[in-house]
Amino acid sequence: MGKKKQSSANVAPKVVDHLDPPPKVRASREQKFDKLEQFEEYIKNESWDNEFDNIDITLEYLPPFIVHEIHGDENNIKESMTALNKKFRRHLHQHLTKHLIPEINKMAGINYKFKKIDEELVPNTYGTSSVYHWHYEDKSNHGFEDAEYEKRNHWKVELDVTCNSDNPYVTVHFQCIVFDPKEEAEAAPAAAKA
Repeated sequence: MGKKKQSSANVAPKVVDHLDPPPKVRASREQKFDKLEQFEEYIKNESWDNEFDNIDITLEYLPPFIVHEIHGDENNIKESMTALNKKFRRHLHQHLTKHLIPEINKMAGINYKFKKIDEELVPNTYGTSSVYHWHYEDKSNHGFEDAEYEKRNHWKVELDVTCNSDNPYVTVHFQCIVFDPKEEAEAAPAAAKA
């Protein structure tokens, strides 16, 4: 008899409606993915493991609108499918706001309120290529009451999305970092004076 195929259970994303104490042992570590589905699945699993505040993952992939346009064949990639093309950037921004960010919220089980902090086209030192970069973050309470943070530290969420002028691949870096909002509030006026 042959081996039985293991099928992974399709578990719905967990909805985090209150904060529990963090796990005593943290198992999450920096991860890299090349498929959007794996990226989303990892976020969902970390939420189920109660480690949604300790994520550091990177995704490098062809966005779905490019895959659709090239019919899944990378030989059909055109030179114009890069960060220098306004249509590419517009479609990528739509993909981020209408698909990627809502999926991150759904898989995490938390309604993050991402704010666009920065968007820029940065040429490299020699002027031979450029990188387009979006930076989003959420430093809010993520919909939880202040009293719930007695069990768990505050965390901020950062989402960096970059694409370049060489190819249509997009890099997404999603990170949840524990921080103290009081220290950051105190540091802000000092930084403004400097």
